[in-house]
Amino acid sequence: MQHVVLPVLADTFSDALQNLARLGQAFAGVLTGLIAVLGVPLALRQIVNVQREMRRYEAERQHRLDAEANLNITAHYSLTRAAPPERLEPPHRQHPKGALSGGVSLQPPDREPQPGKRLLRLDLTLENVGEGTVDILACLVAARELERQGQEVVEEGRDAQWSDLTRHYWNAGEQCFSPGLSTTKHTVYAPDALARVKSHSRKTLARVDQVRDFEGEVYLLYRAFVVARRATRNTADLQGWTTLQRALLNVNAPAFREVSAEEDPLGLVANPDGWRLFLHFFEGLADPKLPLMRRQADREQATIHDPIDYEQTRQRLDAELQEYCRRQLMPTWKAFRADLERITQSPQGFQVLIRNAAFRRRQKEIERRFPWTDQEIWVEYFYLTLEAE
Repeated sequence: MQHVVLPVLADTFSDALQNLARLGQAFAGVLTGLIAVLGVPLALRQIVNVQREMRRYEAERQHRLDAEANLNITAHYSLTRAAPPERLEPPHRQHPKGALSGGVSLQPPDREPQPGKRLLRLDLTLENVGEGTVDILACLVAARELERQGQEVVEEGRDAQWSDLTRHYWNAGEQCFSPGLSTTKHTVYAPDALARVKSHSRKTLARVDQVRDFEGEVYLLYRAFVVARRATRNTADLQGWTTLQRALLNVNAPAFREVSAEEDPLGLVANPDGWRLFLHFFEGLADPKLPLMRRQADREQATIHDPIDYEQTRQRLDAELQEYCRRQLMPTWKAFRADLERITQSPQGFQVLIRNAAFRRRQKEIERRFPWTDQEIWVEYFYLTLEAE
């Protein structure tokens, strides 16, 4: 414990002493001037008034900060009809595995499902009931099914917790109700479309999953991890926002998930400690070439009509994307995972990393670009009951 606290105290005391010295000099100058002009009694009275005004200003400032970031989050869902078997698409036109499980889809969210499957769309409405504009830094959404483990919890008379529910990750088999349903997605319009919610207005972000046709009822629990900050018009801040969005989408791209062997990479980020740590590494994961390569691969595949050629081309392009992720993104991701492991294994959580001087220096830079006091985090849960027609 001492090894963790001492470096932090050294930095804190150094900054505090410098601030106290500056405040002391300023206060001495003001006090000397007041005494010279007003005399001792009136000078002391003015000092008390100044202290009262400073406390009032700080209270108003805190109230204003609290009011600026206040979101009401609601959810609505829609479920398409299952496509009839006679509408079976050729193999080279079927959506590749994982197409709905990450990255930026080139298809509209209301496209028709594959035969025997349906599209489940969750609309998250973010309503800003505060007094200031906020920018959405992240909207990480995952879902689990109240099935098997969850049923056992209910039958025992206990409330079903998030960790009790059944997961359907992106690499689940085709027999799964929805491969990729539990995989956390970054819900966003587009990597460069700023999700800015002005005061007393709302924005709706949609997550789309493909599910198998079913009978009876299916119970789902969605978890939304939303991070917002007070809006900024600084060019550097907006560029940082764009870079952060690209990093989140890269991490959840199918090629990256294949290379990293992560069932839910963004799920590691969707908590306060994971989020703060991700801000240390996002620039190394925001390679701008990866989404360009993905779009070029999609265009090349769209020009091929022969099923055999299509499959060979798809495998070649997927291998190229995975190799690029392995060379460009995996070193940074491994460093992130190593620090995350230290956080999860220590009861001190995020603070265990502060003992490292290099990490403390990076933390100061991150605090300058993404001040923790300017951010608000919401975690909301929504139950859905899907009914067969």
